[in-house]
Amino acid sequence: MNDTSFTRTLDALQDGDDLLRLLDDGVQIPLLVTGSSMLPFLRDGRDTVLLQKADKLKRGQILFFRRANGMFILHRIRKIWPDGRILVNGDAQNWCEVVMPFQAAAVVRGIVRDGKVKNPDGFLLRLRDALWYPTRPVRPFIFRVVSFLRHPFGR
Repeated sequence: MNDTSFTRTLDALQDGDDLLRLLDDGVQIPLLVTGSSMLPFLRDGRDTVLLQKADKLKRGQILFFRRANGMFILHRIRKIWPDGRILVNGDAQNWCEVVMPFQAAAVVRGIVRDGKVKNPDGFLLRLRDALWYPTRPVRPFIFRVVSFLRHPFGR
């Protein structure tokens, strides 16, 4: 029997509205991580996240949101104010930004690495995040030291 199914890769900037409609319909969408803002927890080109519309947002979740320029971003929720504004921070960044509720598209329900699905709300991942977040002011220094240790004499 021939398999006539196919996979369509969505470009978030061109197909963003289609992506949002699928999420609104309850579809869980796999997304290959691109960029380095979520290091060391999510790696560019290695990890895939499973996105799904969230009923309720909570601190510590990884939020998939759309900036005003149309770009979709994955950052971790650090705080939610009573008026609904959401403070987010990339795990590799030392700065935060505020997201409005209407910008929130989905949350990460799973992280696929080496063929295994990890629960982002699991105890160990939450503990790692809790220990990592206070390093925010010194993250640039930490990344420079790690880079030097990996490549002590340059590349």
